Amino acid sequence: MIRRLIFVLVACLLVGCGPSTAATGDVTPVFAFTEAVVGPNRLPLGIIQNGSPLNDPSALVTATFYNLDIDKTKAIGNSKAIYYGKGLPAAVYVAAFDFPVAGNYGVQIDTVIAGQSSQANIQLTVTERAIAPKIGDLARSAKTLTTATVTDPKELSSAAIEEPSLYATSLDEALVAHKPIALLFATPGFCRTAVCGPSLKVFAALAKTYGSTVTFIHSEIYRFPFGDSFAQQNEIFQKAMNEGRNLTDAERKTGVSDAYYAWNLQSEPWLFLINSNGVIVGRYEGGLTQEELSPVLAKLNEQ
Repeated sequence: MIRRLIFVLVACLLVGCGPSTAATGDVTPVFAFTEAVVGPNRLPLGIIQNGSPLNDPSALVTATFYNLDIDKTKAIGNSKAIYYGKGLPAAVYVAAFDFPVAGNYGVQIDTVIAGQSSQANIQLTVTERAIAPKIGDLARSAKTLTTATVTDPKELSSAAIEEPSLYATSLDEALVAHKPIALLFATPGFCRTAVCGPSLKVFAALAKTYGSTVTFIHSEIYRFPFGDSFAQQNEIFQKAMNEGRNLTDAERKTGVSDAYYAWNLQSEPWLFLINSNGVIVGRYEGGLTQEELSPVLAKLNEQ
């Protein structure tokens, strides 16, 4: 089965997304991530209320987890989701959970919005091994474009460059320098999730604060000219979807950057935090906020 891209809420409203959900009332939670794996997971959720994405810091969202392969009635843990919505077109409510084994899980989402409670049940498949690199993996060395390797700065990003330091160092060079790295894969001009642009702005602002201790790198997903590459990849994706199959390796490589391909990514945006030993210690899919990332970046040198 083709891996389904789970878009953040704005895209969900346009195309519909999320696994099978049984919800009460007019509140529907959706997953804003593409995979869950054995071990620690950041699990961003979006909430749709009366057909519109919710951005309410007072909403209470709790996720309770069940291993359906062992006991469908016994909860194995829960997590109160933290609100992050500043600067995003729709809020994400981020739960965290450490899945002990692969298998089929049930996730009960309880929400309280303006005093009104609702409940939904979502099924989630947890795999033994992630498709995208996960926490604890060694970062994959790859060249990313820099101001020194292109003839025109427009080749670096599908958005206007506001923070040149994001393109000062290639990933392969940063890894051998043994300095913590924040690596963002995003395509502001062609983002399927509508949050690449806002996330890049957050990323640039964070670079100004933490750039002295962390190397910040933005890697555009598509090759220049970005519009042509996006069109190529979109045509390939639609063809594979119509034929009910996964992309071939050659198809997956078409039109995308060397780094995006090397990191085996299939959605956007993705942020990876890498410690000075080249080990991935943070993994964020979807929209980014300064509120969530600032405390982590402040301590990245200690990991």
